[in-house]
Amino acid sequence: MTEYKFDFLLVGGGILGSSCSMALAKGLEQRGRPVNIGVIDLDLEGEHSSTLKNAGGVRATWRNRANIELCKYSIDFYRTIKKDIQFREFGYYWMHDEESWLEIKKNYPLYEEYGLNVELHPAEKIPDFLPLVDNLEGIAGLSISRKAGLIDHYSLREYYRREGRKRGVRFIDRIYVKDIVVKEEIVTGVIAYDLRKLFEVRRDSSEAVKEILIKGFQRPHQGLTTFACKTLINTSGAWSPTISKLYGLSDDKIMPRRRQMVLISCREVDLANYGMIIDTSDVYFHKEGENILAGYSNMDEPYGYNFEFSFGGMDEESQFVKYIWEPLSKRISRFEKVKLLGGWAGVYAETPDRSGYLGRVRGLENAFECVGHTGRGLMISYGAGMALSDLILNSEFRPELRSAKELARERPYGELYEELHL
Repeated sequence: MTEYKFDFLLVGGGILGSSCSMALAKGLEQRGRPVNIGVIDLDLEGEHSSTLKNAGGVRATWRNRANIELCKYSIDFYRTIKKDIQFREFGYYWMHDEESWLEIKKNYPLYEEYGLNVELHPAEKIPDFLPLVDNLEGIAGLSISRKAGLIDHYSLREYYRREGRKRGVRFIDRIYVKDIVVKEEIVTGVIAYDLRKLFEVRRDSSEAVKEILIKGFQRPHQGLTTFACKTLINTSGAWSPTISKLYGLSDDKIMPRRRQMVLISCREVDLANYGMIIDTSDVYFHKEGENILAGYSNMDEPYGYNFEFSFGGMDEESQFVKYIWEPLSKRISRFEKVKLLGGWAGVYAETPDRSGYLGRVRGLENAFECVGHTGRGLMISYGAGMALSDLILNSEFRPELRSAKELARERPYGELYEELHL
């Protein structure tokens, strides 16, 4: 049985696992301590992870201080590396119905306090800012978040990994966690299936990974590998409850939700000067290369690990027509003629109050988690990594991220429900 020994072991190498490992490496380096950090994942490239299945938007316009601070801290950092991550600070343009208009106005004093540069405009002013919009029906107002925009999620994840590797972080792919060893409230290690050799001979590796992510993996004759560690960190996204269960936490809060996006072509619509645009129907869209990316989350469909893309087709019964094309063409008549180029489905982690968990695992001295951020992982990734590193290395958060304490499982001030959530 092969054995690895790490001071810090992260389970999950998506955007949050990559960011947290980089932040820890930087923190250790600054303290003159050795960097002995491992990151393990079944799907390190992330073909089926949430990281590469999101729309790439970043904003800080939330209801709760914890989410605002993590996002603002991240966006301020993204500006310093904007060429590396293709950060396009073109803003968020959100057309609100009556309910969400009341919500954004209620939150506005917080936006001012944090200097988020958010503008609120009555519906009749929308043509001044979004001249393509030619139907104002159902719109109560428009918010424009100037300090927001779009990021290439792959480039950001690779930036974190590159900076981590330079400092000694080791990323290990094709590892499926079987068990976690806990002795007297201390995690001592992880026992896992090492599937690298298995995948070397599998031509259908993508489908095999998908099957394992949905059904799990149990093969008694498959080789096992142990990862001894002094600190364990759960950053496994929508699969975090599976990992939590192995160290004794029965997590019924985080649930997997499918989200679907499409890539469309429409010659009549030019979005070159805009970031993310959101309709009252909750359809969101933005320019993506020479085309347009659009997405919608059907909150009525059941939870589950579902990767099936079902937004195809242009017939009347098509989900693409119902949930995306009809709302878009109704709002912007130039969307009348579109070509559906393709699409994909991804799985996100949702919590009851639409805010994630960041902190120490209750009942364990050396286990931490950063999970369940409900589609907000890209937005908060840098701030979340720094906050978790602060907690692990300093036992407290830096002043700019002081509200991160609210993201503990036991919410100190009650639920952190987020209404303006897509």
